[in-house]
Amino acid sequence: MAPRARDRTTGAAAIVARIQPGEAAREMASEFESQMAAFGQLSDESRADVVAGVQRSLRRLARFLSTGVMAPDADFDPLREWARARATEGVRLEDLLRSFGLAHQVGWQLLRRHARSDETEVLLDLAAPLARYVDQVCTVVTETYLAERELLVSEEERRARSLLDRLSVDTPLDAAESELADRVGVPVQDAYSPFAIVLPGRPPHSHAALAARLRRAGWKLAVTQSDCVVGLTWKQLELADLGEGPMALLAIAEPTPRGELANAREEVVVLAEHGREVGLAGRLKVEDHVLEILLGRSPQLAARLRASVLGPLGEHDRGELALSLRTMIACRLDRTAASKALHVHRNTLAYRLRRIEEIAGLDLDSPRDLACVYMALAKEPPARVEP
Repeated sequence: MAPRARDRTTGAAAIVARIQPGEAAREMASEFESQMAAFGQLSDESRADVVAGVQRSLRRLARFLSTGVMAPDADFDPLREWARARATEGVRLEDLLRSFGLAHQVGWQLLRRHARSDETEVLLDLAAPLARYVDQVCTVVTETYLAERELLVSEEERRARSLLDRLSVDTPLDAAESELADRVGVPVQDAYSPFAIVLPGRPPHSHAALAARLRRAGWKLAVTQSDCVVGLTWKQLELADLGEGPMALLAIAEPTPRGELANAREEVVVLAEHGREVGLAGRLKVEDHVLEILLGRSPQLAARLRASVLGPLGEHDRGELALSLRTMIACRLDRTAASKALHVHRNTLAYRLRRIEEIAGLDLDSPRDLACVYMALAKEPPARVEP
């Protein structure tokens, strides 16, 4: 080692030796708890584990700063166990990484506090190694945490999925199934409300994360189904409980007897998919969207109905007739409102409606034909109507 490098290493070792690991660990842990709610909510045992983990990390850091040699990978095994414990407790990864950012700040403050005025140059030389060590710790924690959460979530979801399917059949649970329900925290009842959730424009892993959060929050039978979250609930579930903002879509049914749950679960999924297609958001009740669900469960019939109503119109104009029909439905058949929305005279609208009846073979005064029109347009985003 060159003399200058040896002097810097010796100087670094001198500064580090003045820092008491126990006192520094408690200072860092106190900083975590004061600035991060997740750590303040840990049990006394877990908080003690956090302090012990910080002490171990400080000892590794001290050796690294004093020698310039990073600890071998095996020395980080206790840190991996520490990260697994935090993952099991449900501490978020972003909170852990933020804690190491705080540790970096506190660590630098400790080095500055214990450095003498004639050690400024040595202190500055410690900035880069300190950052390198924190990066190494964050890498170890991130990899360990993600692997542990994947294992926990997959096993947790497997149990939830098994119980979800079992409760959708109206037969008594056997002893093992009853024990699973009790262990998971699901009351065995005669009826449950099925639900389906979609996060428009969000990838499948966002839905998996939402399902995991719902299970931790008490909706134990929330599981993923492709890019959708499905499940059963025995208590109220509102849009605000999702924590995903107003653009999330929650389709939910009234409490349904277990013998009818298989069909009811399919219906809420169909409704959620319909909402995704036409750009709906919020909490949708099955009872308010029966027609849309009927169409969603018979896509071929829906396509034929759409073709019979809208197909002929496309052959006779540049979209004016179809737009007029959509606007009339959006305006609840109010011709004055529809004329205003289309920026045309009422007589012009009346002429277009007569043309629609002639071309499509419809009678817009017939409840049956109006129902066909409504159902043909049900798979389209609602027409925008100016106030």
